[in-house]
Amino acid sequence: MIVSLQTTSRSLGLALACTLLALANEVRAADLVLPQAKPVKLAGDFKFTEGPAVSANGDVYFTDIPNNRIHKWSASNKELSIFAEETNGANGLYFADDGRLFACQGNAKRVVAYSVDGNDTSSLAKRYDGKKFNKPNDLWIDLKGGVYFSDPNYGNKELSQDGKHVYYIQPGGGDVKRVADGFKTPNGLVGTPDGATLYIADIGDNKIYSYTIQEDGTLKDRKLFCESGSDGMTLDQHGNVYLTSGSVKVFSPKGKQIADLKFPESPANVVFGGKELKTLFVTARTGFYSLDMAVTGAIRETPFKITISTVEDKMVYDVKEFDVETGKPVLLTFKNKDFPPHNLLVVKPGKADEVANLAIALGNDGFGKQWRPDTPLILWGSTMIDYDEETVISFIAPLPGDYPYVCTFPGHAMMMRGVMKVLPKGADKKK
Repeated sequence: MIVSLQTTSRSLGLALACTLLALANEVRAADLVLPQAKPVKLAGDFKFTEGPAVSANGDVYFTDIPNNRIHKWSASNKELSIFAEETNGANGLYFADDGRLFACQGNAKRVVAYSVDGNDTSSLAKRYDGKKFNKPNDLWIDLKGGVYFSDPNYGNKELSQDGKHVYYIQPGGGDVKRVADGFKTPNGLVGTPDGATLYIADIGDNKIYSYTIQEDGTLKDRKLFCESGSDGMTLDQHGNVYLTSGSVKVFSPKGKQIADLKFPESPANVVFGGKELKTLFVTARTGFYSLDMAVTGAIRETPFKITISTVEDKMVYDVKEFDVETGKPVLLTFKNKDFPPHNLLVVKPGKADEVANLAIALGNDGFGKQWRPDTPLILWGSTMIDYDEETVISFIAPLPGDYPYVCTFPGHAMMMRGVMKVLPKGADKKK
């Protein structure tokens, strides 16, 4: 076998260039923290701090579980205040887009929403399958407003549920689904800014798992992310995952540990806060700490929102075409203002007629299958909804192209169709 020296040199050069590029893109421990920065104790004399969450203006809220309080750290004034008392053992916190603070109240076995004045006026979830939860611990809100929360059983002798699981409260406070199980002790969880992946810590088994988030909030593709337990977790702009297990351990998106940040006390939870999200705030037993960072926290991407309705007595959608940039999270609200039931299915380019014919071919099975044929040609969509009902379809805008959407109730696709035009990144969009 004869090998060209010139070809071999080019191959070696290409391999070296790829290696150098990979090394250049890899974030190192020294890239995370500002030079000379050290942990600063902002406040102390708590019993057990937990559940930090950052508000829209960068203020950080956290819980002192045994004292039944939620505290607020002002990012601008550098002052601590009490946001709420008698919190029923509130633990994990997370801010909704409307400014309400969601909390896991472990002692009350429920998930609640606090108004801006500190009143827990809204109970979002209290039971599953007719039984109370064990002891809700940590939570994360997705782009649609649905809530994932873990339900271990710290301090209780008996389980209220048949195990320790992770649940999902559907957007708007709807039904609660059990979406993940098989844990010894589920604890911290966090999702990626695009709403595509959820990380869940099994602190009882020293493992972190990643899941793919489905359109309906369910989870699939459970994968071992890394061998480490964690109480709480957060993400930075590069997708690195920050875990709390004796210290703040930082893992790359591929599950490789790249840093080990030490604090005077053992961290329980962590979040990026401050006006520019460049300060790492850590709840650590009796103390509350900060660390100045060279990276920012993961910024929750604002989804592209659009509402498409049916038109009464006209068998058409009111939006026939819209533009969205590839890679953008999309929240499509579908409303039925017509008396017959309708659905809305987004399909692959050029496949609207084929999908419509597959739906017709379902025959008598169509009603049971919501006139949705089992085909990979359908990318996303709703079930059949009745008059004056609505549903939210969420997805990430695919590669550039023209993607039809249709109603697949037999005969409706002739009139009820439109096109989602997916544009390249940076392309001008139609107003």
